[in-house]
Amino acid sequence: MNVRAPDTPGARRPSVSRAPRRPWSGLAGAPAAVVLMVLAGVVAEVGAAAAWWAPDVLPAPSDLLPAAARIAGSPRFWQDALRTGAELLLSCVFGVVAGLGLGVAFWKAPGAGRVFEPYLVSFYAVPLVLFYPIAIVLIGINQWSVVVLASIMTAIPMTLNTWTGLRAIPPVYLRLAASIGCSRSQTLFRVALPAAAPYVVAGLRLGVAYALIGTVAMEFTTAQAGLGYQVRYLYESFDAVGMYAYILVIVAVSVLLTAVLEIAERLLPRGRDT
Repeated sequence: MNVRAPDTPGARRPSVSRAPRRPWSGLAGAPAAVVLMVLAGVVAEVGAAAAWWAPDVLPAPSDLLPAAARIAGSPRFWQDALRTGAELLLSCVFGVVAGLGLGVAFWKAPGAGRVFEPYLVSFYAVPLVLFYPIAIVLIGINQWSVVVLASIMTAIPMTLNTWTGLRAIPPVYLRLAASIGCSRSQTLFRVALPAAAPYVVAGLRLGVAYALIGTVAMEFTTAQAGLGYQVRYLYESFDAVGMYAYILVIVAVSVLLTAVLEIAERLLPRGRDT
């Protein structure tokens, strides 16, 4: 929200020059990460060639990359990728909507928020994959048991970050909205949530990361399809090259999602003119 003092006749406004913000400026450490990954790949290649470890412990990158390309061209991979992607998308949608609603509800009813906050924080230390057998009993052996638990993992950081962001809004914003006759919905969607947007997007980043972790972990446990299931199947089949190739694909997806969300977060304005 921009609040400006009225112009005074004859007064000169000082010109303020600001450097343009670039959404990719926070990715300045990416080259260093690439260098570290290349060095790790070289060490892994040399170690495998020198037989410092068994090939089934850590295959050489020269074997992993062709295996990953071969896997990416197989129809089974795309079936598993579509299932994991659908579970991840549903988990993010349900978790973000639920977390956003709970965060707003706790902001409106701070007493309830203070009661539930310790329990939500404690859930960070609880691996929700332990509740997967209960979800199977209640929901069944299908993808919805994965979606429900991954949605809960997404909703927790979304709730806490949304509530924190709304509590950090300067009171003058809300008083100004009330003075110009904004309704409750206008105050929420045009003043409160935009002001708390950096916190909300930070919660979204954490929620997506937890959703991916939960989806793959629960597929790895007992699912019969998905990228996590394929990692477990190849592990039990002693196919180390294929297993690491799938892990490489999952890591690439995680890095891509993190980069996209970080750019989206940096597109949000961090300061406001007064």
